Amino acid sequence: MKVTLDIKVDAKDLYRFNMMQAYRGMQGILSIALPILIFAYAVTSYGDVSIGSTLVYVGLGILFLVYVPVSLWLRVNKVVKDENNALSKTLHYEFEEEVIRVSVEEESVEFKWENIYQMKTAGKLVLVYTNRINAYILPLEQIGDNYVALSKLAHAKLEKYRIKMK
Repeated sequence: MKVTLDIKVDAKDLYRFNMMQAYRGMQGILSIALPILIFAYAVTSYGDVSIGSTLVYVGLGILFLVYVPVSLWLRVNKVVKDENNALSKTLHYEFEEEVIRVSVEEESVEFKWENIYQMKTAGKLVLVYTNRINAYILPLEQIGDNYVALSKLAHAKLEKYRIKMK
């Protein structure tokens, strides 16, 4: 069995992946907890401090709350628009019995199935992790009818704990 896909990752797909990665770690916890603490302090100290101080606390809370999503969006757009970056091009995937081959233009890389850390469906994406952090991003809308074949092949080749696909 062989599954062949041509995938063009766009900014929204890369942004979804980066948001998942950011908010599942310590950075995500802090980027939510810190603004909550700042807002709580602004509310509890209201009346004890000047109105200017309260406004500064609220402004800092908003700043910390929106910093991660905005910075990720700006970084993602820069990466996708960079013509020297592989993510700005169409990636060709070949999922075969023995290997997974990913190629872009003249360059190609192969992974044996046993070297895949994890493969999972997350929202509108299929993620093929090569380690805990790095993954190939396959948007479900571009996989289309090949999803069932890809899932069957992954279930046949990966240990049960390494796969989270239907």
